[in-house]
Amino acid sequence: MEQSLVDYKKAISDLGNDSSLYKDLLDCWFSEVPFDKNVLNSLIEKNVSSEAASYVHRIKGAAGSLGALILFQTAQKVEDILRGRSDDPLTPNLNKLYSVYENTNTVFRELQKNL
Repeated sequence: MEQSLVDYKKAISDLGNDSSLYKDLLDCWFSEVPFDKNVLNSLIEKNVSSEAASYVHRIKGAAGSLGALILFQTAQKVEDILRGRSDDPLTPNLNKLYSVYENTNTVFRELQKNL
């Protein structure tokens, strides 16, 4: 498992060393922040880039709070593309986002079991 996807110690430090707050945020990740690539793909296909960017932005913020820096950075890149702030190709960056999201979820589930 790629523990480097999540920097738990930094996240806890950023939260004032409050591990119960981290656990609460992690619980919210699974209950209130479901990310569905089909929803994002649909928004992109409907050419509503602003809504698609907002959808990615939500995940980015939650990932940052939980110490998932790679997911945060990947989501930032996709958001920038969707908002027209980057000319990078969308498809490979979306594919990376989906992969990093799934791998980060695996780490989060393991953390959740151990907290």
